[in-house]
This record gives sequence, structure tokens and C-alpha cells, in this order.
Amino acid sequence: MAALSADPAYPGLFQKAYGRAPNYDDLGRAIASFERTLIFLQAPFDRFAAGDNQAMSPAAQRGLALFNGKARCVSCHMINSSNPIGTDNLFHNIGVSARKQNFEALAGQALRALNQSNNTEALDKLAIQTDMSELGRFLVTKNRGDIGAFKTEQLRNVGITAPYMHDGTLRTLWDVMDHYNKGGETNPYLDGGIEPLNLSEHEIDDVVAFMFALTDTRFVAENEAAFRAQQALAAKNRPFRDNALAHREVVPFELRV
Repeated sequence: MAALSADPAYPGLFQKAYGRAPNYDDLGRAIASFERTLIFLQAPFDRFAAGDNQAMSPAAQRGLALFNGKARCVSCHMINSSNPIGTDNLFHNIGVSARKQNFEALAGQALRALNQSNNTEALDKLAIQTDMSELGRFLVTKNRGDIGAFKTEQLRNVGITAPYMHDGTLRTLWDVMDHYNKGGETNPYLDGGIEPLNLSEHEIDDVVAFMFALTDTRFVAENEAAFRAQQALAAKNRPFRDNALAHREVVPFELRV
């Protein structure tokens, strides 16, 4: 707030908007007011949903059917006229951090740290500046069911907002599909809805095509460039693909045993 107050522009802007000098609460209100203007509901998907059968490519249309069916995306990312951004607003452990974290040990460390200091500042430090950020919602609730759980992300403009997941470890939407296709990363707190999907390569391509159809028309050029860039990356490297798990040639508990 000291920095904002010293800026030649902000005191006058705060006075005009709120009738007072810059302060922490009004800063939050100002940012929230700006964020509420970020509405992106003019994508090919929206035109298709409104009745324009030519608005999405045949691949994207097949992807929509998979999104609502075999791929099970709609379980958490329902998207319709009453819920247009594609999130259930809930928290789920999909196993992203399980590749590198021992959740049980990390949760123990977090509880010990929070027992020593449980104020907001200490919680923010753990959640932002340490590996305990990987515990997700658990840091707030201390409920074991929330270990490794993060809020379901919205899907608008998803094609141009790589990298993906809370830690940015998935570089392309093909990586995202490979992660889900194999049933996430096995861990004791994995959400019960995460399971192998048995999607073929063509089906993965179709779901990705649909997700790129969720980008607003204001970003057509950026969307096309992002698609080409991600497609090129995916053609060279698919580090999260595991067809044996995806097609249930083995099942996750066998690997644990």
C-alpha cells in the first residue's frame, strides 16, 4: 500500500472511485471489479451451442461428445448456459503432485508448522513459498480428504493459457489428456472419479480440438498459433502418456504392490 500511495496516479484514482485514499480493502475491490470484466463467452463452442452447426470443426464436435461421455471431463468441468465457464467449483486430488511428493510426510510437516504458527501470514508462506503448497486445500481445512486437492479450473481460453495444472508441469493439452487417460497419478488421496479412460490417439486429438474451440473470438490468431505450437511439442514428446495404464493392460494397484 505504501508503494501505491506514493504513485502519482493511484491516490487520485482511489479518491475518484471510493472517496478515500488507497487502502488494502479497496485494493481488493478494485482488482475484483476488473476481473469481473473478463468475460469470454464468444467462442466457436458458443456459436455451436446456439445452433450454428458449422461453428466447430468435425473433430471438435466429436471431442464435445467425448468430453460429455467417454472422456468423463464433464464430471468436473460441466459447461452449459447456466454454468458457462466449465467448473464445478470444487476441490479434487487428480494426482499431479504425486509424481514427486510423499503426501503423508508433507502433511505431517504442514501440521507441525501450523501448530507452531497458524495465522494468515504463516499459512500464506507455507502455501506459496514451500513444497507444502502441493497439499492444496488441506492447508486450509486440515481435512485428510483435501490432501493434494485443488479447485477445478475453468476452461475458457484454455488453449492459450499453457502450461497447465497448479504447478505448470503439463506443457500441452495433449499432456493433460495423457494424464487423465492413464487415470492420473496413483496416490492414497486420489479423487474417486479419476480412472483410466481408454481413449485412443484419435479420440485424444478430438478432445483437444474441442478445448481449443473454447477460446474467445478475440484471440483467434493467438489460438491458432498456440495450437500449432502445442501440436509440434506433442509430436516430439509425450512424457505423461502411458498406454498400458490407459487401456487397463495393467491397473494402478498392481504397480503399487
